[in-house]
Amino acid sequence: MTMKQGKVEPIHKTWLSSREAKAYLDCSDDFLQMLRNDAAVSFSKIGGKFFYNLQSIERLIIKNKVV
Repeated sequence: MTMKQGKVEPIHKTWLSSREAKAYLDCSDDFLQMLRNDAAVSFSKIGGKFFYNLQSIERLIIKNKVV
């Protein structure tokens, strides 16, 4: 039996979990909460979990870019 190897396509995520958002931004829970409170990033809450829109996080970073 021969095994076929396929090409694995990268997954482009639209929503990040809190853990992923913290890792992406290298920030704390308090900082993420501040971003939610200030409506600085788009997020959804499902049950007790928050999910953050990756595009809104990237927009925030670009908006605060220092040249």
